[in-house]
Amino acid sequence: MLTRLIIRNFVLINELDLDFNPSYTAITGETGSGKSILLNALGLIKGERADFGVIGPSDTRSIVEAHFNVRPEIIQWLNERSLEPWKEVILRREIHKDGKSRAFINDTPVTLQDMKSLGERLFIIHSQYNTLELKNQEYQLYILDALCGTQTVFNAYLSGYQEYIKRNHALTIKAEELSLLESKMDYEQFMLTEILQLNLDAIDYEALSGQLELKEENQALISDISSLTAISESPMLQDLSRLAKALERHESNINSLQEIKTIVEEISARFSELSYLSAKVLQQLETSEVDEAEILTQVDEFNRILNKHRLTSQEALLDLQHKLEGRVSELEELKAFISKEQRVLLQQEISLRDNAKVLNKLRKEALPNIEERIQSGLNSLKLSGAQLMFRLTETTSLNARGMIDLEMLFSANKGMLPVPIQKAASGGELSRVMLLLQQLISSTLEMPSILFDEIDTGVSGDVAEKIGKLLKEMGQGRQLFAITHLPQVAAQAQHHLVVRKTENNQRIETSVAELVLEERVTEIARLMSGEVINDAALVNARNLMNSDEV
Repeated sequence: MLTRLIIRNFVLINELDLDFNPSYTAITGETGSGKSILLNALGLIKGERADFGVIGPSDTRSIVEAHFNVRPEIIQWLNERSLEPWKEVILRREIHKDGKSRAFINDTPVTLQDMKSLGERLFIIHSQYNTLELKNQEYQLYILDALCGTQTVFNAYLSGYQEYIKRNHALTIKAEELSLLESKMDYEQFMLTEILQLNLDAIDYEALSGQLELKEENQALISDISSLTAISESPMLQDLSRLAKALERHESNINSLQEIKTIVEEISARFSELSYLSAKVLQQLETSEVDEAEILTQVDEFNRILNKHRLTSQEALLDLQHKLEGRVSELEELKAFISKEQRVLLQQEISLRDNAKVLNKLRKEALPNIEERIQSGLNSLKLSGAQLMFRLTETTSLNARGMIDLEMLFSANKGMLPVPIQKAASGGELSRVMLLLQQLISSTLEMPSILFDEIDTGVSGDVAEKIGKLLKEMGQGRQLFAITHLPQVAAQAQHHLVVRKTENNQRIETSVAELVLEERVTEIARLMSGEVINDAALVNARNLMNSDEV
């Protein structure tokens, strides 16, 4: 319940501090007195966007603050957002001339979305424009479930359906990813096969290239060693041995021959050693021979694939291999995920279909009684020839309504077939139908405070009195406000606020005051007769207000 409203420097309101009562309060005032200003201020509390033109002349900012009683679900809402619950909940908006707009809940800065979310739970503003919601199928569904008492069942279904749609959408995206991956995978699988054939984890291609370079070096070395071997095994060695033996025969005659013989023997021995060492080296080189053709084929294939992918090292090619292997793995994992999600979604769909059938059965069972209550209410609002009904058509596919299509049908006159309400009802009829539905809903649900802005537009006389009594009935047990120009509607209120425009220090200001009984009589008389209030108007006003109680 709205308990207090504080407004400062807002359009024509300089300063306003109002306390409110439960039940039904009428709000009246001359045209242009500022009732719309009050509506706009309350709209800010509900999270509507700020128009910086509302800032008055007495300060650089406007302030609107509303105090509400708390209910358990409001405390839960606050706790979920780490906002401290107080004995009351206070919503405040500040609009600054520098273009800033700030929102507070219990003095804690919040987002505009949070303020809007909480405001909708605390206060409803129902203007003439909102009667157009009757033409909206989602609003019609809200009315249907509110009247059928199936809101809890529907909300559970809708939560599951939204999760199903969200999950199905995510699965569609995954399926598109899979299709894209599969379209690339043939070529990528070919690339991976080529790379895997190189056996990069086991073969060091840099070492292989080194072996080929060593092979070229070895060929030159073998040639040189072979030349040494040829020299060491030449006939000259035999000649040296023969000469050494010949010198032995003359050695006793000439002393110097001993030295020559020694040199010849040394040369012969060194050549023998050279022959041995050369043969040994050649044997080693020939033993370490590699299959040059095979290595060359491997290295050429490695370089071809390296150049194909514009890479410069075996490490880079190995990284590419791992990426391609990862994509193959990703593809398989994605296939497995999609398969699992399809099974889950199938089970969700089966469950949702079962829940929708239960929901629609409950709706259909409740409809006869609801339509009977609606008809009774239409009769009381002087629409006795009118008819309002719900047409439910079951669908084969899931939807946000529970596997149904819904139409609210209306006929304004007896004997006319009901047609969709958007094609049949006039503005005045829509207002009365909406008021009736709100009254029926309020008897079913615990609703927040409601402000009706000229819900009685287009009616007069006895119908206006019926609307006033209906509002009074709605005000039993809940807080209700109605901005009205009709005396019959205002006279039924338990409380009465009047909006006035006055001049103060050469400035026009809007004020709001609560009227006591005699003041109410005068105000209702003004609504009946205009500015000139005569005795007859006062008598009629008393009669409307049940003069025996005044």
